[in-house]
Amino acid sequence: METVGGADEQKNSGLAELRRVSRKAHEAVDEAFSRFELADPQSYGDFLTAHARVLGAAEAYLSRHAASLPVWRPRAELLKDDLRQMGLPVPAVQAECFPESDGTAMGVLYVLEGSRLGGRVLSGRVGEGLPRAYLSAFHQKGEWPAFLERLGQYLDESDAVRRQAVTEGAVATFALFRQSAERQD
Repeated sequence: METVGGADEQKNSGLAELRRVSRKAHEAVDEAFSRFELADPQSYGDFLTAHARVLGAAEAYLSRHAASLPVWRPRAELLKDDLRQMGLPVPAVQAECFPESDGTAMGVLYVLEGSRLGGRVLSGRVGEGLPRAYLSAFHQKGEWPAFLERLGQYLDESDAVRRQAVTEGAVATFALFRQSAERQD
């Protein structure tokens, strides 16, 4: 779940701070998901299932905050289609666990949009003939820098409470993905 910054982050103190504070949670997610072998159909199916348990709930939450968020493209249906093509059930999503806050929603969106960068790398590791629509839903040209610009502006124009909500949203989202990856059911 790669969330890589760039030059925009360095000139944007709020964004740099978000990345610094959420780094350990991000690294824990990367570690938890590193156990999956995407070329192996069983392991890849487990990987997609772990994502599906969280993504649906996160996107449903973001939909309730759409008016205050940058434009984003959901991927839950792509993920469900990939699972169905593999003959796997779509799992129940994790219970709602985010507080209703526009700041929290920005943090959740930061993680989901950042994961598209990781998807670009991971899609190349998916086994031949396995569906990869979810991982192949990359950013369109300019989307990631535009999102970082908007997020950075939001952080820099917000008070400490709203900035903290963004950080908590990001850390909570990373934690949900990590917990889902670590499940053994």
